[in-house]
Amino acid sequence: MRVNRDRLWNRQQEVGAIGAVPEGGISRFAWTPEYKEACRLLMKWMEQLGLDVRMDTAGNVFGRYEGLEKLPAILCGSHFDTVPNGGYFDGLTGIMTALEAVSTMQEAGYRPRRPIEIVAFVNEEASQFLGGTFGSKAMCGVLAEDYVDTCRHRVTGEPLRTAMMEFGMGTDPDRLMDSRINREDYFCFLEVHIEQGKYLLNENLPVSVVSDIAGIKQFYIELHGVSCHAGGMAMEDRHDTLQAAAAIAGEIERLALATGNDTRSTVGYIQSSPGEHNIIANCSVMPVDYREADDEIWTRLYEDILDYVNRECRKRGLTWSVRSTCDLAPSHCNRTIMQVMHEAADGLGIRHNEMVSFPCHDAVNLERIMPIGMVFVRSSNEGLSHCPEEYTTKEDLGDSGDVLLETLLRLGEMETL
Repeated sequence: MRVNRDRLWNRQQEVGAIGAVPEGGISRFAWTPEYKEACRLLMKWMEQLGLDVRMDTAGNVFGRYEGLEKLPAILCGSHFDTVPNGGYFDGLTGIMTALEAVSTMQEAGYRPRRPIEIVAFVNEEASQFLGGTFGSKAMCGVLAEDYVDTCRHRVTGEPLRTAMMEFGMGTDPDRLMDSRINREDYFCFLEVHIEQGKYLLNENLPVSVVSDIAGIKQFYIELHGVSCHAGGMAMEDRHDTLQAAAAIAGEIERLALATGNDTRSTVGYIQSSPGEHNIIANCSVMPVDYREADDEIWTRLYEDILDYVNRECRKRGLTWSVRSTCDLAPSHCNRTIMQVMHEAADGLGIRHNEMVSFPCHDAVNLERIMPIGMVFVRSSNEGLSHCPEEYTTKEDLGDSGDVLLETLLRLGEMETL
Protein backbone atom coordinates (compact mmCIF):
# COMPACT_ATOMS: atom_id res chain seq x y z
CA MET A 1 0.00 0.00 0.00
CA ARG A 2 1.40 3.41 -1.04
CA VAL A 3 0.11 6.95 -0.75
CA ASN A 4 -1.17 8.87 -3.77
CA ARG A 5 1.67 11.35 -4.22
CA ASP A 6 -0.20 13.57 -6.65
CA ARG A 7 -3.17 13.90 -4.30
CA LEU A 8 -0.91 14.56 -1.32
CA TRP A 9 1.03 17.24 -3.18
CA ASN A 10 -2.07 18.93 -4.58
CA ARG A 11 -3.78 19.10 -1.21
CA GLN A 12 -0.62 20.45 0.38
CA GLN A 13 -0.44 23.20 -2.21
CA GLU A 14 -4.14 24.07 -2.03
CA VAL A 15 -4.46 24.47 1.70
CA GLY A 16 -0.88 25.72 2.01
CA ALA A 17 -1.69 28.77 -0.11
CA ILE A 18 -4.42 29.96 2.26
CA GLY A 19 -3.15 33.06 4.02
CA ALA A 20 -0.83 34.25 1.25
CA VAL A 21 0.24 37.88 1.76
CA PRO A 22 1.36 40.44 -0.85
CA GLU A 23 4.86 40.82 0.56
CA GLY A 24 5.47 37.09 0.17
CA GLY A 25 4.87 33.91 2.09
CA ILE A 26 1.93 32.68 4.14
CA SER A 27 0.51 34.33 7.26
CA ARG A 28 -2.16 31.92 8.47
CA PHE A 29 -2.57 32.76 12.13
CA ALA A 30 -4.83 30.97 14.59
CA TRP A 31 -8.40 32.29 14.99
CA THR A 32 -8.24 34.53 11.90
CA PRO A 33 -10.55 34.42 8.84
CA GLU A 34 -7.74 32.77 6.85
CA TYR A 35 -7.37 30.11 9.50
CA LYS A 36 -11.12 29.46 9.47
CA GLU A 37 -11.02 29.04 5.69
CA ALA A 38 -8.24 26.45 6.02
CA CYS A 39 -10.11 24.61 8.78
CA ARG A 40 -13.24 24.38 6.68
CA LEU A 41 -11.30 22.96 3.75
CA LEU A 42 -9.56 20.37 5.91
CA MET A 43 -12.81 19.38 7.59
CA LYS A 44 -14.51 19.05 4.18
CA TRP A 45 -11.81 16.64 3.03
CA MET A 46 -12.19 14.67 6.27
CA GLU A 47 -15.95 14.49 5.88
CA GLN A 48 -15.60 13.28 2.29
CA LEU A 49 -13.62 10.33 3.68
CA GLY A 50 -16.43 9.54 6.08
CA LEU A 51 -14.39 10.48 9.14
CA ASP A 52 -15.98 11.60 12.40
CA VAL A 53 -15.01 15.29 12.29
CA ARG A 54 -15.03 17.79 15.13
CA MET A 55 -13.35 20.88 16.51
CA ASP A 56 -12.70 20.96 20.24
CA THR A 57 -13.24 23.97 22.51
CA ALA A 58 -9.63 25.16 22.02
CA GLY A 59 -9.78 25.07 18.21
CA ASN A 60 -8.02 21.78 17.46
CA VAL A 61 -9.51 19.91 14.47
CA PHE A 62 -9.99 16.13 14.64
CA GLY A 63 -10.92 13.52 12.05
CA ARG A 64 -11.39 9.96 13.35
CA TYR A 65 -11.08 6.84 11.19
CA GLU A 66 -12.69 4.05 13.16
CA GLY A 67 -10.89 0.74 13.57
CA LEU A 68 -12.23 -2.79 13.68
CA GLU A 69 -12.00 -2.94 17.47
CA LYS A 70 -12.71 -0.52 20.31
CA LEU A 71 -9.07 0.04 21.20
CA PRO A 72 -7.13 3.19 22.14
CA ALA A 73 -6.54 5.25 19.01
CA ILE A 74 -3.35 6.32 17.28
CA LEU A 75 -3.26 10.13 17.27
CA CYS A 76 -1.45 11.60 14.28
CA GLY A 77 -0.92 15.16 13.01
CA SER A 78 0.79 18.50 13.54
CA HIS A 79 -0.01 22.22 13.65
CA PHE A 80 -2.10 24.18 11.17
CA ASP A 81 -0.91 27.76 11.73
CA THR A 82 2.16 29.52 10.32
CA VAL A 83 4.68 32.13 11.36
CA PRO A 84 4.45 35.56 9.69
CA ASN A 85 5.45 35.19 6.03
CA GLY A 86 5.99 31.46 6.46
CA GLY A 87 5.90 28.63 3.94
CA TYR A 88 3.74 25.78 2.71
CA PHE A 89 5.31 22.92 4.66
CA ASP A 90 5.98 23.71 8.33
CA GLY A 91 3.32 21.96 10.41
CA LEU A 92 1.02 21.37 7.46
CA THR A 93 3.13 18.42 6.26
CA GLY A 94 2.21 16.40 9.37
CA ILE A 95 -1.51 16.96 8.80
CA MET A 96 -1.51 16.32 5.07
CA THR A 97 0.54 13.12 5.31
CA ALA A 98 -1.80 11.83 8.02
CA LEU A 99 -4.84 12.69 5.90
CA GLU A 100 -3.28 11.00 2.87
CA ALA A 101 -2.40 7.87 4.84
CA VAL A 102 -6.00 7.50 5.99
CA SER A 103 -7.26 8.35 2.47
CA THR A 104 -5.13 5.51 1.09
CA MET A 105 -6.46 3.06 3.67
CA GLN A 106 -10.06 4.07 3.01
CA GLU A 107 -9.57 3.85 -0.74
CA ALA A 108 -8.17 0.33 -0.38
CA GLY A 109 -11.06 -0.71 1.87
CA TYR A 110 -8.64 -1.33 4.74
CA ARG A 111 -9.42 -0.79 8.40
CA PRO A 112 -6.79 -1.28 11.11
CA ARG A 113 -7.62 -2.83 14.46
CA ARG A 114 -7.06 0.51 16.12
CA PRO A 115 -8.81 3.77 15.26
CA ILE A 116 -6.65 6.51 13.76
CA GLU A 117 -7.37 10.08 14.76
CA ILE A 118 -5.94 12.94 12.71
CA VAL A 119 -5.34 16.20 14.60
CA ALA A 120 -4.57 19.72 13.42
CA PHE A 121 -3.24 21.61 16.43
CA VAL A 122 -4.13 25.28 16.79
CA ASN A 123 -1.69 28.12 17.56
CA GLU A 124 1.53 26.14 17.78
CA GLU A 125 3.53 29.06 16.39
CA ALA A 126 1.73 31.62 18.58
CA SER A 127 2.41 34.35 16.01
CA GLN A 128 -0.21 36.67 17.50
CA PHE A 129 -1.14 35.17 20.86
CA LEU A 130 2.17 34.27 22.46
CA GLY A 131 2.92 31.10 24.38
CA GLY A 132 3.44 28.40 21.76
CA THR A 133 1.98 24.88 21.29
CA PHE A 134 -1.36 26.14 22.63
CA GLY A 135 -3.55 23.42 21.15
CA SER A 136 -1.53 20.48 22.43
CA LYS A 137 -1.13 22.13 25.83
CA ALA A 138 -4.90 22.47 26.07
CA MET A 139 -5.31 18.80 25.12
CA CYS A 140 -2.82 17.81 27.82
CA GLY A 141 -4.52 19.98 30.45
CA VAL A 142 -1.51 22.13 31.30
CA LEU A 143 -3.00 25.58 30.61
CA ALA A 144 -4.14 27.77 33.49
CA GLU A 145 -7.91 28.26 33.72
CA ASP A 146 -7.55 32.03 33.25
CA TYR A 147 -5.24 31.66 30.21
CA VAL A 148 -7.85 32.97 27.78
CA ASP A 149 -7.96 36.23 29.74
CA THR A 150 -4.28 36.66 30.58
CA CYS A 151 -2.98 35.77 27.09
CA ARG A 152 -3.26 38.84 24.85
CA HIS A 153 -2.60 39.75 21.24
CA ARG A 154 0.97 40.93 20.91
CA VAL A 155 -0.04 44.08 18.96
CA THR A 156 -3.61 45.00 19.84
CA GLY A 157 -3.72 43.75 23.42
CA GLU A 158 -6.97 41.92 22.68
CA PRO A 159 -7.53 39.00 25.07
CA LEU A 160 -7.53 35.51 23.60
CA ARG A 161 -11.08 35.12 24.87
CA THR A 162 -12.35 37.69 22.37
CA ALA A 163 -10.55 36.10 19.41
CA MET A 164 -11.93 32.66 20.25
CA MET A 165 -15.48 33.94 20.61
CA GLU A 166 -15.31 35.75 17.27
CA PHE A 167 -13.86 32.68 15.57
CA GLY A 168 -16.71 30.37 16.54
CA MET A 169 -16.74 26.86 14.98
CA GLY A 170 -17.05 25.25 18.41
CA THR A 171 -14.28 27.13 20.19
CA ASP A 172 -15.40 28.19 23.65
CA PRO A 173 -13.12 30.11 26.04
CA ASP A 174 -15.39 29.26 28.96
CA ARG A 175 -14.96 25.52 28.31
CA LEU A 176 -11.27 25.39 27.47
CA MET A 177 -10.76 22.57 29.96
CA ASP A 178 -13.18 20.42 27.94
CA SER A 179 -10.48 20.07 25.26
CA ARG A 180 -8.41 17.93 27.60
CA ILE A 181 -8.08 14.36 26.31
CA ASN A 182 -8.10 11.12 28.30
CA ARG A 183 -4.80 9.30 28.19
CA GLU A 184 -6.58 5.97 28.25
CA ASP A 185 -8.24 6.74 24.90
CA TYR A 186 -4.92 6.86 23.00
CA PHE A 187 -2.24 4.34 22.13
CA CYS A 188 0.43 6.80 20.96
CA PHE A 189 1.05 10.02 19.01
CA LEU A 190 2.88 10.30 15.67
CA GLU A 191 4.07 13.50 13.99
CA VAL A 192 5.66 14.06 10.58
CA HIS A 193 7.49 17.38 10.29
CA ILE A 194 9.95 19.07 7.98
CA GLU A 195 13.46 19.12 9.40
CA GLN A 196 13.95 22.93 9.19
CA GLY A 197 17.71 22.55 8.79
CA LYS A 198 20.41 21.16 6.50
CA TYR A 199 21.36 17.89 8.17
CA LEU A 200 19.30 15.62 5.88
CA LEU A 201 20.18 17.78 2.90
CA ASN A 202 23.88 17.38 3.61
CA GLU A 203 23.48 13.65 4.22
CA ASN A 204 21.44 13.26 1.00
CA LEU A 205 18.62 11.50 2.84
CA PRO A 206 14.89 12.10 2.37
CA VAL A 207 13.71 11.21 5.88
CA SER A 208 14.92 10.57 9.41
CA VAL A 209 13.52 8.91 12.50
CA VAL A 210 13.60 11.36 15.40
CA SER A 211 15.09 9.97 18.60
CA ASP A 212 14.64 12.89 20.99
CA ILE A 213 13.34 16.44 21.09
CA ALA A 214 15.74 18.78 22.81
CA GLY A 215 14.62 20.54 25.93
CA ILE A 216 14.52 24.34 25.78
CA LYS A 217 15.48 26.83 28.42
CA GLN A 218 14.90 30.51 27.70
CA PHE A 219 15.62 33.15 30.31
CA TYR A 220 16.73 36.73 30.77
CA ILE A 221 19.83 37.65 32.77
CA GLU A 222 19.78 41.20 34.14
CA LEU A 223 22.93 42.83 35.51
CA HIS A 224 23.11 46.01 37.58
CA GLY A 225 26.19 48.16 38.14
CA VAL A 226 27.15 51.86 38.23
CA SER A 227 27.35 54.42 35.43
CA CYS A 228 30.33 56.72 35.35
CA HIS A 229 32.61 58.65 32.99
CA ALA A 230 34.50 56.52 30.45
CA GLY A 231 37.58 58.67 30.79
CA GLY A 232 37.52 59.54 34.46
CA MET A 233 36.97 56.14 36.06
CA ALA A 234 39.93 53.76 36.23
CA MET A 235 39.42 50.25 34.90
CA GLU A 236 39.89 48.60 38.29
CA ASP A 237 37.23 50.86 39.87
CA ARG A 238 34.42 50.17 37.39
CA HIS A 239 31.19 48.21 37.83
CA ASP A 240 30.58 47.69 34.13
CA THR A 241 27.59 45.52 33.25
CA LEU A 242 28.29 45.46 29.51
CA GLN A 243 31.73 43.94 29.94
CA ALA A 244 30.25 41.34 32.29
CA ALA A 245 27.48 40.58 29.78
CA ALA A 246 30.04 40.13 27.01
CA ALA A 247 32.05 37.72 29.15
CA ILE A 248 28.91 35.79 30.07
CA ALA A 249 27.86 35.53 26.41
CA GLY A 250 31.24 34.07 25.54
CA GLU A 251 31.05 31.59 28.41
CA ILE A 252 27.57 30.46 27.37
CA GLU A 253 28.93 29.57 23.94
CA ARG A 254 31.98 27.84 25.45
CA LEU A 255 29.86 25.76 27.82
CA ALA A 256 27.65 24.56 24.95
CA LEU A 257 30.61 23.62 22.79
CA ALA A 258 32.20 21.77 25.70
CA THR A 259 29.31 19.35 26.24
CA GLY A 260 30.31 17.31 23.19
CA ASN A 261 26.63 16.67 22.53
CA ASP A 262 25.65 19.17 19.81
CA THR A 263 24.12 21.52 22.38
CA ARG A 264 22.68 24.72 20.91
CA SER A 265 23.06 27.98 22.84
CA THR A 266 22.20 31.51 21.78
CA VAL A 267 22.43 34.98 23.28
CA GLY A 268 20.09 36.98 21.06
CA TYR A 269 21.31 40.44 22.04
CA ILE A 270 22.74 42.53 24.86
CA GLN A 271 20.68 45.61 25.74
CA SER A 272 22.63 48.07 27.86
CA SER A 273 21.84 51.46 29.30
CA PRO A 274 22.33 54.35 29.27
CA GLY A 275 23.72 53.37 25.85
CA GLU A 276 26.20 56.19 25.31
CA HIS A 277 29.71 55.83 23.90
CA ASN A 278 31.39 57.63 26.81
CA ILE A 279 29.34 56.26 29.72
CA ILE A 280 29.92 52.93 31.42
CA ALA A 281 26.78 50.78 31.35
CA ASN A 282 24.88 50.48 34.63
CA CYS A 283 22.36 47.91 33.42
CA SER A 284 22.57 45.11 30.85
CA VAL A 285 19.91 42.58 29.88
CA MET A 286 20.55 39.50 27.77
CA PRO A 287 18.17 36.74 26.62
CA VAL A 288 19.58 33.21 26.65
CA ASP A 289 18.21 30.25 24.70
CA TYR A 290 19.75 26.81 24.90
CA ARG A 291 18.59 23.40 23.70
CA GLU A 292 19.82 19.99 24.74
CA ALA A 293 18.40 16.48 24.43
CA ASP A 294 20.29 14.82 27.29
CA ASP A 295 18.41 15.33 30.58
CA GLU A 296 21.51 15.53 32.76
CA ILE A 297 23.35 17.98 30.51
CA TRP A 298 20.19 20.07 30.11
CA THR A 299 19.95 20.53 33.88
CA ARG A 300 23.68 20.94 34.52
CA LEU A 301 24.14 23.60 31.82
CA TYR A 302 21.68 25.95 33.50
CA GLU A 303 23.46 25.53 36.81
CA ASP A 304 26.85 26.13 35.19
CA ILE A 305 25.66 29.29 33.45
CA LEU A 306 24.24 30.80 36.62
CA ASP A 307 27.35 29.82 38.56
CA TYR A 308 29.49 31.72 36.05
CA VAL A 309 27.15 34.73 36.16
CA ASN A 310 27.47 34.81 39.93
CA ARG A 311 31.27 34.61 39.83
CA GLU A 312 31.55 37.28 37.13
CA CYS A 313 29.25 39.64 39.01
CA ARG A 314 31.10 39.17 42.29
CA LYS A 315 34.37 39.95 40.53
CA ARG A 316 32.98 43.19 39.09
CA GLY A 317 30.84 44.26 42.08
CA LEU A 318 27.51 43.81 40.27
CA THR A 319 24.11 42.53 41.31
CA TRP A 320 22.05 40.28 39.06
CA SER A 321 18.76 38.46 38.61
CA VAL A 322 17.34 35.85 36.25
CA ARG A 323 13.81 35.56 34.83
CA SER A 324 12.71 32.35 33.13
CA THR A 325 10.31 32.46 30.17
CA CYS A 326 10.49 28.86 28.87
CA ASP A 327 11.41 25.69 30.72
CA LEU A 328 10.64 22.61 28.62
CA ALA A 329 12.51 19.47 29.60
CA PRO A 330 13.77 17.14 26.84
CA SER A 331 11.30 14.68 25.31
CA HIS A 332 12.19 11.19 24.17
CA CYS A 333 10.57 9.17 21.40
CA ASN A 334 9.35 5.70 22.22
CA ARG A 335 11.99 3.14 21.22
CA THR A 336 9.46 0.60 19.95
CA ILE A 337 7.81 3.19 17.72
CA MET A 338 11.22 4.23 16.46
CA GLN A 339 12.03 0.62 15.59
CA VAL A 340 8.72 0.29 13.72
CA MET A 341 9.55 3.45 11.77
CA HIS A 342 13.01 2.15 10.88
CA GLU A 343 11.54 -1.16 9.73
CA ALA A 344 8.86 0.67 7.72
CA ALA A 345 11.46 2.78 5.90
CA ASP A 346 13.70 -0.27 5.32
CA GLY A 347 10.80 -2.24 3.89
CA LEU A 348 9.96 0.61 1.52
CA GLY A 349 13.58 0.97 0.43
CA ILE A 350 13.68 4.57 1.67
CA ARG A 351 17.11 5.69 2.86
CA HIS A 352 16.99 7.22 6.31
CA ASN A 353 18.87 7.74 9.56
CA GLU A 354 18.18 8.88 13.11
CA MET A 355 18.49 12.37 14.56
CA VAL A 356 17.60 14.74 17.40
CA SER A 357 15.09 17.53 16.87
CA PHE A 358 16.28 20.83 18.29
CA PRO A 359 13.16 22.85 17.38
CA CYS A 360 10.15 22.33 19.66
CA HIS A 361 6.98 20.55 18.45
CA ASP A 362 3.52 19.70 19.76
CA ALA A 363 4.90 16.20 20.31
CA VAL A 364 6.78 17.58 23.33
CA ASN A 365 3.51 18.09 25.21
CA LEU A 366 2.01 14.79 24.09
CA GLU A 367 5.13 12.91 25.28
CA ARG A 368 4.24 13.84 28.85
CA ILE A 369 1.09 11.69 28.67
CA MET A 370 1.65 9.05 25.94
CA PRO A 371 4.39 7.41 23.81
CA ILE A 372 5.39 9.48 20.76
CA GLY A 373 7.22 8.99 17.48
CA MET A 374 8.39 11.53 14.89
CA VAL A 375 9.53 11.41 11.28
CA PHE A 376 11.52 14.27 9.78
CA VAL A 377 11.38 14.96 6.07
CA ARG A 378 14.16 16.77 4.22
CA SER A 379 13.98 20.55 3.90
CA SER A 380 15.24 21.47 0.43
CA ASN A 381 16.37 24.94 -0.66
CA GLU A 382 19.31 25.13 1.76
CA GLY A 383 17.20 23.85 4.65
CA LEU A 384 15.34 27.15 4.96
CA SER A 385 12.12 27.30 6.96
CA HIS A 386 9.83 29.89 8.59
CA CYS A 387 10.15 31.94 5.41
CA PRO A 388 8.62 32.08 1.90
CA GLU A 389 11.57 30.05 0.54
CA GLU A 390 10.66 27.01 2.67
CA TYR A 391 10.41 23.97 0.37
CA THR A 392 10.20 20.19 0.41
CA THR A 393 10.11 18.25 -2.85
CA LYS A 394 7.12 16.24 -3.99
CA GLU A 395 9.29 13.09 -3.90
CA ASP A 396 10.42 13.63 -0.31
CA LEU A 397 6.91 14.52 0.80
CA GLY A 398 5.70 11.27 -0.75
CA ASP A 399 8.45 9.29 0.99
CA SER A 400 7.44 10.71 4.38
CA GLY A 401 3.80 9.86 3.61
CA ASP A 402 4.73 6.28 2.74
CA VAL A 403 6.79 5.86 5.93
CA LEU A 404 3.91 7.23 8.00
CA LEU A 405 1.37 4.99 6.25
CA GLU A 406 3.46 1.85 6.78
CA THR A 407 4.07 2.84 10.41
CA LEU A 408 0.33 3.29 10.96
CA LEU A 409 -0.37 -0.08 9.35
CA ARG A 410 2.08 -1.80 11.67
CA LEU A 411 1.14 0.05 14.87
CA GLY A 412 -2.53 -0.30 14.10
CA GLU A 413 -2.26 -4.08 14.51
CA MET A 414 -0.02 -4.09 17.60
CA GLU A 415 -1.30 -5.08 21.02
CA THR A 416 1.21 -3.14 23.11
CA LEU A 417 4.31 -1.01 22.72
